Amino acid sequence: MSKTLSIETIRDAVSRIADHIVRTPVLERQLDHCTLLIKPEGLQPIGAFKIRGAINKMAQLPEDCPGVVAHSSGNHAQAVARAAKLLNLPAVVVMPDNAPPLKRRRTEADGAEVIIVGPDSDERKHRAREIAVERGLVPVEPYDDLDIAAGQGTLALELIDDAGPIDQLFAPVSGGGVMAGCAVAVRALCPSAEIIAVEPRVKDALHRSLQSGVREAVPTPETIADGLRVRVVGESNWPILKSHVDRVALVTDEELESAMAWALSELRIVLEPSGAAALAAALREGRGRVGVVCTGGNVDPELLVRIAAQAASDS
Repeated sequence: MSKTLSIETIRDAVSRIADHIVRTPVLERQLDHCTLLIKPEGLQPIGAFKIRGAINKMAQLPEDCPGVVAHSSGNHAQAVARAAKLLNLPAVVVMPDNAPPLKRRRTEADGAEVIIVGPDSDERKHRAREIAVERGLVPVEPYDDLDIAAGQGTLALELIDDAGPIDQLFAPVSGGGVMAGCAVAVRALCPSAEIIAVEPRVKDALHRSLQSGVREAVPTPETIADGLRVRVVGESNWPILKSHVDRVALVTDEELESAMAWALSELRIVLEPSGAAALAAALREGRGRVGVVCTGGNVDPELLVRIAAQAASDS
């Protein structure tokens, strides 16, 4: 298992996961103030980027591994369940009671045992760790693991390989795995690019942390971006984020919905709220050649109906 996150460990992850993921395309759109180079990770088999990190982590487990346990509000849950199915491993996933029903159903459909707890991210983390001890299972963390971050960073390698150099990268931050992996890749390949982390305005944990210089936790946030509710960035990701992220852009739920509607109308793709965070910030303040990480498209039908109506009214 990796003890560092580097361009080399990210490149190692590419060969490890290649047979199990989709090399998603780069969607290019020209705006007045920038060129958007959008990576739509909702096209992955589970509808989100998380499959990259889960496969990279779990493919390195020993052959006698008794099984895995994870905690997640949804996309990591689906990723671990799918990876466990592909690798023939038992999986237990702890999910919050406010997780989108669609994500829970798909996690169970891949054979994982789902255990429901309250909405706080610390509660599900604690319960997963208890289960690991009780049953002898290997924890597969959603973000606080450098092998997970290396797997997520492969999407930035693909982005730059396919689109060429970028001037800015916008990627969302919750626990920080995808931002850490992508930031390391971008800094290695496009050293002058500005790296912008995106958070919901009501969950500004990284923003506060970069201001104070230490990891800051926030209260349990109320945001439609269920994948961006982790209250504090991961311990292993924090030094990388602190040294690589140039600034944080904060977005509102209204901006998330507007970005979802724009993607539906202009790109003909479906984004979940968390998956639209980087796009929302890039639409507002992107400059030059702008890499945009759209992390997933697992949106509940009720919300999608509302977004489709907004897209129709905007067109």
